[in-house]
Amino acid sequence: PMDTVAAYAISAFIVGFGIGIFIAGLNSGAPALWACVALIPVLIGLLSAFGPK
Repeated sequence: PMDTVAAYAISAFIVGFGIGIFIAGLNSGAPALWACVALIPVLIGLLSAFGPK
């Protein structure tokens, strides 16, 4: 149904946001720090998409 599609779209947006942080962080002065920060939204997005219902 439509609510499932919306839930996956939101999860994909959250993961994409984390990937964007990761890519931007690679060009910063502290790429390791930003790589760790980027893991948070990526994990939250994946958990919301594929985690326990």
